[in-house]
Amino acid sequence: MLKASDVMGCMMGHKVRTNVNAQSSAISALLIALVSISGATLTACSPSSTPPSPTSQSASTTDSSANGNNASATPNASIASTTAAVPNQLTIYTSIDKAALEPLLTSYARQVNVPIHIVQDEPMSILARLKAEGANSPADVILTEDAGIFSTAVEEGLLQPFNAEKAVAHVPERYRDPDGNWIALSSYARTAVYDSRVLHTNDISSYADLSKLKWSQKLCLSQGKYIPNQSLVVNLINNLGDQRTQEVMQGWLANLSVPVLLDDNEVLKAIESGKCQIALVNSNHYGRYLQAHPDTPIKIKWINKGYGGVSTNITGVAIPHAAKHTELALGLIEWLAAKDQQSLYASLSNTFPIDPNAEASVLLKSWGDIEVSPIPVRFYGERQAMAVDSMQQAGYY
Repeated sequence: MLKASDVMGCMMGHKVRTNVNAQSSAISALLIALVSISGATLTACSPSSTPPSPTSQSASTTDSSANGNNASATPNASIASTTAAVPNQLTIYTSIDKAALEPLLTSYARQVNVPIHIVQDEPMSILARLKAEGANSPADVILTEDAGIFSTAVEEGLLQPFNAEKAVAHVPERYRDPDGNWIALSSYARTAVYDSRVLHTNDISSYADLSKLKWSQKLCLSQGKYIPNQSLVVNLINNLGDQRTQEVMQGWLANLSVPVLLDDNEVLKAIESGKCQIALVNSNHYGRYLQAHPDTPIKIKWINKGYGGVSTNITGVAIPHAAKHTELALGLIEWLAAKDQQSLYASLSNTFPIDPNAEASVLLKSWGDIEVSPIPVRFYGERQAMAVDSMQQAGYY
């Protein structure tokens, strides 16, 4: 089990070459002071006396990320030099906030005595990296969000199937790839956020309701090419049928107060500045925004209760086809999927653990009860082309 003392002791022992800002995580002072850095190197922690490790190597964690938390960030030019695998080092490509991952991965590196190198980037840019690097890619693990991303990676031959029996024991079938190319670690919802200065939670009901005339000049949307929207449309087609879903999307477009925006972060900034009053975003993106802007008037509402449930998606983990350290990667996957690590990872990333026996964070519980759509998350990839066709016909692409 991961202990707060392990994480705190390891993090306090790091030497950082850049400025370090202490932050509170979603589960606050009980665990750690997060290190929020860009392009920093963390020195080795001394190994645990009894490491519960699948290996017996020496431990440290190296962090070298891309450009921060912005979903549209471009790769850091320095990453080009990391096109070769390093012996006995795990390299992780991730879209998850590196400040959230650092304490978790630092603890694991200490236990298994293997350095971990973190490269942060936007999900589609991670796929572009893998394609560009080919067989020379240093990536051993992909940790990112949206089942549609994983499906695209499988179609493009970028992943390899793996057998993680210990991990699967903690992952319900709805959250697994039947071919074993990826498994989920946590989930989040694509739901409504609103300006509490002008709206109340009781004003909001369903996805379809946002297409009604009462929301004219009040709605913000991110672009149709943004994959979270494609996954949402898969869910809508599953619940409403294609024709009704197209009508809903056309209503959304008619209600826009500004042209479609790049991504969730831009949508949240538009609400903050008063350009619109309501929007659809991923709940984990809202959680990250809330932590950075604790005084924001933006509130979240679990949408679609009584209408089929809110659309949920995943953060998940996979092994690239070109991975050089598959046994080390498999050990990390099984460790992350265990109940205690799931709970901590989910709390740090503002997501829900998918093990039914694991606890959600205090923050997410404070957002109220949630009714979840039962659609298997693999549909988001399998039916993505159908969703894109529907979006094009509706003019939302």
